[in-house]
Amino acid sequence: MYEKVFEKFREIIEKNWLQKKEITCEIIAEGSGKLFIPPSRDFIRQSFELPSQEYALAKGKEVLLRCRLENHWGDAFTDDPKPFKGELKDVDGLVFGNKGEKAIFFAALNATLSYLGLVRGTVHCRGDEPRKCGERLATYIMENFGKVRIAHIGYQPGHIEACSKYFESFVTDLNPENVGKVRFGREILDGSANEEIIKKANVACITGSALTNGTLPELIEWCKIYEVEPLIYGVTGVGASKILNLRHFCPYGRDCPF
Repeated sequence: MYEKVFEKFREIIEKNWLQKKEITCEIIAEGSGKLFIPPSRDFIRQSFELPSQEYALAKGKEVLLRCRLENHWGDAFTDDPKPFKGELKDVDGLVFGNKGEKAIFFAALNATLSYLGLVRGTVHCRGDEPRKCGERLATYIMENFGKVRIAHIGYQPGHIEACSKYFESFVTDLNPENVGKVRFGREILDGSANEEIIKKANVACITGSALTNGTLPELIEWCKIYEVEPLIYGVTGVGASKILNLRHFCPYGRDCPF
């Protein structure tokens, strides 16, 4: 999977003569439930409220890495953020690196495909949109798959709240602070239960963070084995889903951070 994304990214930047395009990746920090871009000459400070402290960004377990390519941006979630400044040709091999390096790659991929007009919505949503996203997800699943069983990989409170109203669903998360808790009538299981819950489901909603933490290939393989439809959600997976021809859901993704 990573090999295919690597090859396609290299093909795209070479075909469009983007190898020497400068990019900058900066960490979006958090505090008191607000996110902000650290001030620099490249980025304008912004802040926006999250719906609650339940979200990974508010808890500080994951942060956003934001890549800028001229006037286009791409975000990626990671729990191991690393800033980066350089040329696009220096990024492609990072897809095979550690979590922080993968985040640089997928943020850069999102920014690059946005720059070329191949995707939209590569910047994280804000305000109450993460909560509203849940109702949109429930509607999307009902319209496209019907009354199905859902495996939700990654705890996104808005998704779990909405989907628990309409579907039999199972939830896993990698954050030990969430594991074992009951939220909206659903116990949050450890990520070691991913195969077990995928086996029970018809649709697997998989966080885009699975790209940066390295678990997505295994999750997609289990979906194939058990004939489960994968649905990648969140801003991290915009570009990769395009390349890999995977269903992707992120209705409130933005094109610009301000």
